[in-house]
Amino acid sequence: MPKKLAGQIISLILFMLLSINILIFFFFFILTDFHEELENRINNGTYIDQMADAINIIENSEFQDDFSLSSFRVKFYVINTPLFNSEALTTFNQTLSQNLKAKIGNKYPNAAMQQLYTPQSRISAALKHFIEYVGRINTDETKTYSPSVILQSQVQLTNGQWVVMLILDIYPFPEWIAETLKPLLLFSIIFILFSIIIVLGITSPLNELAKKANKLGIGEKIDEIKLRGPMDVQNVIVAFNNMLKRITNVNDHRARALAAISHDIRTPLTSMRLQAEFIEEKDIQEDIFKKIDEMEQICEATITFALQDSWAEKTRVFDIVSLTDSLCSDLAEQGLNVYFELSNKIKFSGRPIALKRAITNLIKNGVEYGNSAHVSIVNKKDVIEIHILDNGSGIPADKMEDLFAPFERLESSRNRDSGGLGLGMAIARSVVRSHGGEIELVNIEGRGLDAVIVLPLTPA
Repeated sequence: MPKKLAGQIISLILFMLLSINILIFFFFFILTDFHEELENRINNGTYIDQMADAINIIENSEFQDDFSLSSFRVKFYVINTPLFNSEALTTFNQTLSQNLKAKIGNKYPNAAMQQLYTPQSRISAALKHFIEYVGRINTDETKTYSPSVILQSQVQLTNGQWVVMLILDIYPFPEWIAETLKPLLLFSIIFILFSIIIVLGITSPLNELAKKANKLGIGEKIDEIKLRGPMDVQNVIVAFNNMLKRITNVNDHRARALAAISHDIRTPLTSMRLQAEFIEEKDIQEDIFKKIDEMEQICEATITFALQDSWAEKTRVFDIVSLTDSLCSDLAEQGLNVYFELSNKIKFSGRPIALKRAITNLIKNGVEYGNSAHVSIVNKKDVIEIHILDNGSGIPADKMEDLFAPFERLESSRNRDSGGLGLGMAIARSVVRSHGGEIELVNIEGRGLDAVIVLPLTPA
């Protein structure tokens, strides 16, 4: 069963059309008794009488294949060898043979009659005829077919030859059904084409909704979706557009509020800095300046983290390997002990500036606490993994989640002389999660901590 809605609906339509044709076949070839006349003629001895009359005529005349005894459905032949093995007959056919012998007398001891018809053979013959008929459509042989034998009888004459009577199944496949095949096929094709157009009209807005939702999920600003499709689909689009408005309003309100808070905080800090300029004691003055700088740093970092989801950077396709390589080169030029293991290009759809910041935070974290950072990228079909392996002592497993908490610094487990506000890992996780990914921390025995950025690799 296809996974997409369009494929499932079209498959359902095809299944229904096929089921209708199977039901037609079932009713006309299984429930309808096409061989009632045959069974009546066998039961009342009509074919036995016909065979006995033929023997009397043949014994007194020269028989040919086109002898007047043969008809459209009943054929008589004279052959030199028996047609079938009369010793391997079913009980029913043995009874038929005994009735035939009783009719023609002891003069013809080698006589047998065999019914070949069964419901299964009837269906098989009908299918065979159907295939032959379809194969001859639009040809001069449309009305021809290969009839099957449903009853055969043989009697050995006094001269040693054998008289054979064959009852043929002339109409195993009703012609009126065959004649409707072409218009039915044409109707099915037209019906399927219209169904595909209707289904695409239903699923197209749903596909657009899914794409917009994915973009919204990674923090990209999107426009409202135009109303189209069935009413049920339009209701979903309306609900999504209303949600988008609420999210946009909340984000805008939060951005304005944070901007106002930032302004309100900077104002007294600036005033304190101006007043500190008049302090004559240099030690006290430097201490106050240091405290003000620290407060401004905390303020800027806090606002930046709070506005993380409100970045207006557009999503685009880029080579994440080249981006990481360039980033590592820049950090190495700044004196950081960073090594990048180059790999093949990988196209990725995302926000390059935001991802660059997240990778930078992890690299600097590895260099600061683990003295170095070995960066590598692995393409695993559905996801890509960016490994940042340091050379430190690692982190206890029960403390790994705490590392991502804002303003959290695990100095006791790393290096007490390090600085920072403890927002780098929180910002990195926020960026990665906005791309549908995750950051995993793994202690590598004998090496250090491996910070792994796992990002879903969508077709670029």
